[in-house]
Amino acid sequence: MEELMTIQDIATYLKMSPQTIYRLAQQGKIPALKVRNRWRFRRGDIEAWLVSENDDACRRILVVDDDPTTANLLAQILEPEGYQVVVALNGQIAIQKAKQQSFGLIYIGLVLPDLSGPETLRAIRRIDNTARVVIITGNQDGDLLQEILELGPFTVLVKPFRPGQVAETAKMCA
Repeated sequence: MEELMTIQDIATYLKMSPQTIYRLAQQGKIPALKVRNRWRFRRGDIEAWLVSENDDACRRILVVDDDPTTANLLAQILEPEGYQVVVALNGQIAIQKAKQQSFGLIYIGLVLPDLSGPETLRAIRRIDNTARVVIITGNQDGDLLQEILELGPFTVLVKPFRPGQVAETAKMCA
């Protein structure tokens, strides 16, 4: 019989917070069992879920940019390629969207009206740190770019960009 894992075990295994695991279990978004009013998980079920979730997540893209024209252009380029694109015009909306579903790829602008790109990305990473990130910028220099680059490996998409460049960056998730 397969050993059941606790919320803490799964949180460590998935490198997520226990609170996120608990919320996912409550919402039925992760395979879980209730044993004596406590959530338990089978490793095999979690591994199968990860494979299917990763395939689905790679088709979901979050675009975070304060310029509606840029955000809509990205959606117009990516949606015909089979991606589901969710647009957020500020950091708070992006964080809310990340709480609602996982994304395989995030396009994020450096300058946003409420939070900076790095602040927004830090908050999203606390929710789900698996998404790949493409930084959208018109300026390749500056402190914000350096700050966000320190958060992990990224690709930078410099404005003005060509549709082919956008399509290529979307393949990062596959």
